[in-house]
Amino acid sequence: MAESPEWTESSLSEHYSDGSGIDLSWLDKPTRHQFRWRTLKGPWVSSRKRISSGESLVKSFDSMPTDVYVSTSSWLDPVNLPRLKDSKRPSPILIDHMVVFDIDMRPFCRSRLELARKEALSLSEWITENTDLEIRHASFSGSKGFHIVAIDPDRSPFEEPDPAKRELAVRENRKALLGRVIEAGHDVDPVVTADTRRIIRVPGTLHGSTGWACSILGEGLLERPVREWISDIPKHEMASSMPRRPPIKIPRFKPRKKTAVRTRTVMAGSHEFVSLEVSSHVPGTKDRSALVAWLPVRWGNASDSIDRAQMEFDSIDLGPVAYMHDGERVLAIIPRAIPRDFLLSRIGRMGIRGLENDLRRFEHSWVRISGRMVEGDWEAEMEPITVLGYDSSERCMHPWSAPHLDLCKSLGLPIRHGAGDISGKPKASIRVAVRR
Repeated sequence: MAESPEWTESSLSEHYSDGSGIDLSWLDKPTRHQFRWRTLKGPWVSSRKRISSGESLVKSFDSMPTDVYVSTSSWLDPVNLPRLKDSKRPSPILIDHMVVFDIDMRPFCRSRLELARKEALSLSEWITENTDLEIRHASFSGSKGFHIVAIDPDRSPFEEPDPAKRELAVRENRKALLGRVIEAGHDVDPVVTADTRRIIRVPGTLHGSTGWACSILGEGLLERPVREWISDIPKHEMASSMPRRPPIKIPRFKPRKKTAVRTRTVMAGSHEFVSLEVSSHVPGTKDRSALVAWLPVRWGNASDSIDRAQMEFDSIDLGPVAYMHDGERVLAIIPRAIPRDFLLSRIGRMGIRGLENDLRRFEHSWVRISGRMVEGDWEAEMEPITVLGYDSSERCMHPWSAPHLDLCKSLGLPIRHGAGDISGKPKASIRVAVRR
């Protein structure tokens, strides 16, 4: 992906000025939504007052934001919302929840965005034909994809009088809908739709990594090829250029025999495959590892696995988490330099046995981070999903792992790490392995 703009307070102020370019018209009552933004200085900020317009939103910025978001849910009181697991404060009263589908096709380039457009169009048609949802609009995220925003006329989940049970009922309803969408073959983010605490980018604001503006698409634009309208999308004068094609391709190679690593048990009739593996160890430290692990198969499909993983990681203040998928399982990467003893005391209880066993035996773990090359063809190629857990990141006390931050960026999931100590050498230990 092209280099991100080098933002300054003045360059961002030029875009936001009076807030007239920020579009909140698609929200029935903006004052019932929570607004959050990432400041140029690094920390995330939640609005301490209700927001009614783009002008009032800009006035809330103490420091210019690189990215601005709004909640997909509307609340009776959206200010200072308690966390989902906060049992010490009363549960917030959920008024409504928009149905949002997030479609991304990495990396940032015109050809991949065109694929995302076709997927978004296909999903929109499926929604119209198979549900009662009312599509409000489709928006270009400002980077690699689109948001489909819809309203659900079915109010039955909101009839539950208990606030906590109501939110749970809505989450379950959305989860069932998401399951139908994925089962129908649509390539959507498996987490966004069912999460009542999800935030999405505000139209009219800049995407911090590209400088292009998140933009609601006019009528009929989603049906037209990207090349016909992308030049009309607003962007900052410092915005990254959008390449026509992916700048990086997966190389084909033949490993040397001396790099071969074989597992102890060879299954009869199994095929030999080649892949890239990364070490969890943070080079340059004595006993620190990043968390790099395939989530257990028994945790279910991608959506269920990620839901459970986020609950587990959030409970021990580990984050953020980069998630990838190879068509069967989910790979989780937490680019933190975590003491080995800390990991060993936690991950066994979670059920992440592979990483636990490797840490006990070898003090680190080699983990596959690419597809498998079998007889010259790639299988189970890796697809980036998303990065979650920035809330946990704010509470995480472990320094960042420099090599694993670089790894996440190389895999198409750059981490917004902001301030904080960084440990280790710049590059992770990666090898080519031959296995069965």
